[in-house]
Amino acid sequence: MSGRDSLKSGALLLLGVLALSVTACSTPSVKPSGESAFSELYAGKSGLLHGTQLPPSSAQEAISRGDAAVDSGDLDRALFEYIRALDFDPHDADVLYKIGAIHAYRDNTRLAELAFRWALREDPKNPGALQGLGILLLQRRDYDEAGRLLSEAVQIQPRLWRAHNALGVIADLRQDFHTAQNHYEQALSVLPNSAMLLNNLGYSQYLSGDWSAAIQSMKSALTINSDYHLAWRNLALIYTRKGRYAEAVEALSKTEDVAKAYNDVGYVSLVDGRLDEAEGLFEEAMRLSPTFYVMASENAERVRLLKDLSPSYAKR
Repeated sequence: MSGRDSLKSGALLLLGVLALSVTACSTPSVKPSGESAFSELYAGKSGLLHGTQLPPSSAQEAISRGDAAVDSGDLDRALFEYIRALDFDPHDADVLYKIGAIHAYRDNTRLAELAFRWALREDPKNPGALQGLGILLLQRRDYDEAGRLLSEAVQIQPRLWRAHNALGVIADLRQDFHTAQNHYEQALSVLPNSAMLLNNLGYSQYLSGDWSAAIQSMKSALTINSDYHLAWRNLALIYTRKGRYAEAVEALSKTEDVAKAYNDVGYVSLVDGRLDEAEGLFEEAMRLSPTFYVMASENAERVRLLKDLSPSYAKR
């Protein structure tokens, strides 16, 4: 992977952090036993596996069983119980939201969207469903509708940190960095020890030109999670842009081979037009590892060609 791929991922890096809160393995879609009108919201193991208990006597009992299943990590069982709760009360938007949240966590986006929209039909002001649907639409790059839903969610429930994080991403993509950083700060007021949120804040500060603050935010993220590769890469990018090449290589070597780190930092320097520095970094990558000799030598040759074509270097 080139240095550009490693270090200059921009908005994709920001979008990528959203997936941390909604990613897991999908499960086969099998409807539970029975003829529930809400069976289409199920996707898990056969409902026959959950039919050994006596059926719940009320919606609240089914919800309590579902909540207990979530606490124990049995999400198939939780879905089954929440759907049984809907048979008692088909208008319960909170239960529909919980079903959507499980599907979003499992990356079953079709069913997650179905559940969130169903919840909002029952209660257009349900903050969880507004947040959940907004994040799904952000991932689909429908920024206007996502922003509308997420803004409404935090107006109703200001401590929805995922909604604030998503609104920060949208603001950064629109280059409204002040608004973005305000949303990240609000998210951090709820979840102060989140390396992901600190990384997002730092990247926004970098985009806005406040590189010193960005470095501090990245370092704070790494204090919380020293294995957070994205923060190391962003820190390396900022160090490279500041001309602090040794520190950039040191940061990037936390996530990859040292020779590759030299090559990648060299590539960013090349893109920035700092040809002498790039050439030296590529030469060090070649010296350190035969593995990167071909890639780094091709990059070094590109530097020499650019120097030959540049009037400023031709005069030297």
